[in-house]
Amino acid sequence: MRRLMLAITMATFPLAAAQAQIPAHQLVSGQVAPMLAQANPGGAWCFVGRGLSMFQGSANGSQATISLPEVIYFDGTNYYQLGGQTLLNFASPTSGHIKFIYTFEYPLAITIPAFANYSETVGNPSNQVLVGFSISFTNGTDSSSCTLPVQIKYEML
Repeated sequence: MRRLMLAITMATFPLAAAQAQIPAHQLVSGQVAPMLAQANPGGAWCFVGRGLSMFQGSANGSQATISLPEVIYFDGTNYYQLGGQTLLNFASPTSGHIKFIYTFEYPLAITIPAFANYSETVGNPSNQVLVGFSISFTNGTDSSSCTLPVQIKYEML
């Protein structure tokens, strides 16, 4: 009888480990991998520093709040310090716009860049989730463009 109940239970519930998704409204912490990106030598560059990151997604999956320890974008002329709390607004499951919240003095084109290639992958051990996406910075010209790959390892307790 116990085996029958176990078989029925396993058949009716989806395998949670097969889905690489951080549960909604669960606050998880992790570590950002440092990355420096530059398309053209001597031109624009962007950087994310190593450090603590927090992540919390909305119930419907359309938004996520994420913190980044240090983000710098240099457009060839000006430096923009953009680290801190951000809001990911998804237009599709893998792309949208990221809003750097506490950057009032910067132009909107700098503080609300597009992101793409969003993914969540179950790590090893299975309570780790690797989150990745790319932020596309630009200040209006191709020479000021910089695409920053972001990789974060979160651990769910």
